[in-house]
Amino acid sequence: SWEYLRKQARQFENELEQKLTSYSKIAAQVGRSVGYSKEGEGTTGNSSEAMELELEELIKKLTSVVNSMAEVVDRPSTTPTNPSMMHMLQRHRDILYDYSKEFKKTKANIQAAKNHSDLLNSVREDIRRYSLLIKVAFYSSFKSGISSETDYFLGERGRIESSHRMTDMIIEQAYETREEIGRQRNILLNMNNRMNRLTNMFPGINSLIGRINLRKKRDTIILAFIISFCIILIFLY
Repeated sequence: SWEYLRKQARQFENELEQKLTSYSKIAAQVGRSVGYSKEGEGTTGNSSEAMELELEELIKKLTSVVNSMAEVVDRPSTTPTNPSMMHMLQRHRDILYDYSKEFKKTKANIQAAKNHSDLLNSVREDIRRYSLLIKVAFYSSFKSGISSETDYFLGERGRIESSHRMTDMIIEQAYETREEIGRQRNILLNMNNRMNRLTNMFPGINSLIGRINLRKKRDTIILAFIISFCIILIFLY
């Protein structure tokens, strides 16, 4: 029934809201842990994956409930469609759309943070490996008394560290640029959705205004006919 589906939709929406809040906190933890020690990274990753599965399941359930509500509204046997039912169905659709969009955005942020962390860890591992090789070469050259090679390796080490610092800076700038492009894209999508909603609303408003004007004209004609009839009766008297 409609009431049962509406209660189910509210229940799933409340659960989605709570779990999205927890999921956002996990995303913030993942973002703060980028570039730091891997302690607890496995636990955070497992919790985020489990939360993703739960959110996907809730979104599927809410989608199914909203589709069932649409079937109830469109069912031929239903007594004339209640405008409040249509409004409530549209509201649940908007909530489902907003929650799905927020889930996808948070999931993408978590994945981007993980990729960023993996990239930085890989770069740091390369730096440590190169530093170790340079230290070994430096000590072997020092023992053999080849000072020119020592200077060469020291210079190479400085150039490698400088290149890695430049790489980190470029990666940071690339991620900031991508996030800015994503924000601009979301703004454009929101504007497009609002324009579509306004476009869908205007035909209904124009139809309602047309009906009101038609009723006014009909009442005016009836009133004019009654007044004319009364005047004719008065003259006949």
